[in-house]
Amino acid sequence: MDTHKNTGPADTSRGSANKDAAPQFLIDAASAVNAGKTKEAIGILEGGIEQDSCAAYGAIGQVYLSCREYENALQWLEKARQCQPDSTEILLHKAQSLTGLKRWSDAICVFQQILDKDSVRTDVLFLLGKALKETGQLEKAEECFNKVLKKKTTAPVLYELESISRKKGCLSQAVQYRKKVLELNPNNPQFLWYAAEIMVSVERKQLGINLLRMAIKRAPKRAEIGSSLLHVLHFLPNLDAEMLFEEHKRWGRNYAPADLAAKCHNNDPDPNRQLRVGYVSPNFYRHSVAFFFESLLDAHDRNDVEVYGYGDIKFPDKVTERLKLKFCCYRDIGRMSKKAIVDLIEQDKIDILVDLAGHTKYNKLTVLAHKPAPVQVTYLGYPNTTGMEQIDYRFTDDLADSAESQKYYTEKLIFLPDGFLCYRPADSAPPVTPLPAMQKGYITFGCFNCNPKINPYVISMWAQILKSNKDSRLILKFDGAADAKVQHLYTRHFARFGVSSYRLDFYGLKSPRQHLALYGQMDIALDTYPYNGTTTTFEALWMGVPVISLTGSCHASRMGLSILNRLGLGFLVASGPAEYVAKALTLAGKTDQLAKIRSSMRARMAASSLCNARQFAESVETAYRRMWQKWCQDRGGHD
Repeated sequence: MDTHKNTGPADTSRGSANKDAAPQFLIDAASAVNAGKTKEAIGILEGGIEQDSCAAYGAIGQVYLSCREYENALQWLEKARQCQPDSTEILLHKAQSLTGLKRWSDAICVFQQILDKDSVRTDVLFLLGKALKETGQLEKAEECFNKVLKKKTTAPVLYELESISRKKGCLSQAVQYRKKVLELNPNNPQFLWYAAEIMVSVERKQLGINLLRMAIKRAPKRAEIGSSLLHVLHFLPNLDAEMLFEEHKRWGRNYAPADLAAKCHNNDPDPNRQLRVGYVSPNFYRHSVAFFFESLLDAHDRNDVEVYGYGDIKFPDKVTERLKLKFCCYRDIGRMSKKAIVDLIEQDKIDILVDLAGHTKYNKLTVLAHKPAPVQVTYLGYPNTTGMEQIDYRFTDDLADSAESQKYYTEKLIFLPDGFLCYRPADSAPPVTPLPAMQKGYITFGCFNCNPKINPYVISMWAQILKSNKDSRLILKFDGAADAKVQHLYTRHFARFGVSSYRLDFYGLKSPRQHLALYGQMDIALDTYPYNGTTTTFEALWMGVPVISLTGSCHASRMGLSILNRLGLGFLVASGPAEYVAKALTLAGKTDQLAKIRSSMRARMAASSLCNARQFAESVETAYRRMWQKWCQDRGGHD
């Protein structure tokens, strides 16, 4: 599905003065490109400008396009366009360069120009559809893809239609498209991976895991597929710490062997100087990670730390632009190779490099495998170890992880004294509403966690709560919940436990403000298990809604314990299913207490360590200083 593939510089001779045979310099340049010598190819083409400028301009643009140097490609393609104003191929390459630069509107105009000349070009219709999708014009994009589908059924088109279906909240339709993709490409690891993701979203977790293992078998060098498997394993109803640890260590051995790490670093080993700290993340946009990271970024003492950001952001937004300005230096690494990123971090002389993604999507763990910084830390974005020897430390706290849990981490655990999370409430958060039960006359429970965290075990507890509390209702909100077939899947689960569908309310995608406003309909939030919520727990509490949470032994099942105890709400945390049900029912029977908790919760939270950015930053900076001093001491011992 690479839209920048081409057949080589020699193709640009179409439309040039010599139509019988390509000039020799084009043939030589094509050979250089095929040998991976792009600089040599460009030199050859520049030398051919006097012989055939039109062909040379277009070919140079095409080479730059293949290297993803889009600005350079545009400059040369514009020259070629002036020579050959009727060339649709040059127009196409120009449009592809514009998409590479994310200049979607300009690209759409150029694609349309091509289709005005040749309306049946399915390759251009496909690319136009992708550009329209990126600008949120889903109906028009879908129309383009369906036109292509009428000509020929291909996996890339089905994949795009599936993606649109998911964006529109039509999860069941998306599943059908994914099945068709697999029928066409049953052994393609990429499509096996895609299919696994959606199966996990429709309560087919074990099938999703099986598909991921098949994908890994067919593409054993694809570290990102291995990471996806590790993440999905956390959605299983019975988390096994030993099994998870072994799986993570296997990933480390396979994709990040210790011998990749740099053996020495030439950073200045002064233990007391200002530190240069680099944060690596694909989530510097409106994402859960940013809700917590921004408070740290804001509160960092710039006399103590110089902060660098390394972002591979697929969907930049206003938050991206805001965060960029808060770094001392921000690097866009989205189009860079792994080696180039490693070299850049080394050139920047980063002292402490912090991974904010773990094994979540678009992570850069294979960059950290080369240890471009002398001290490396993982934090925030993932509820487990990386499984890598090259990452030295992991931030947590003494509630989210017990001291005994160190044996399940390749990193040394650093227990931050006031909790390892600091929340930046959304500026768009509406005021806390009065307790809904006072007006409705019944209790409304709710859970806004992503649906892979919901499993039959959790549903059985929720069903007991609903059956024991007369007239109570449950709100479920997650991507795809507006789909009638998805709703039927969950109502069927609840029916097995004796709960009628009329007691369940489903909500799908909402705007950020609408999402938070929906908490105004909820009296009590019910956490998932064994994979607790994090962002949703903070959101519920900020909106005045208490959260009942069940605690387990793994980090993923101790988030509620850590968060609620920091607020003095440890009485909402259960250690077993019976206690979880009992606590929910006890709280539901005390509406006066619920109303008091609701009205005071935001002030309680704002005054707690969970929102004290400077206190949190000080604890992180103290930890960084100790890490650095240890490295300096160890290095001194080696000199």
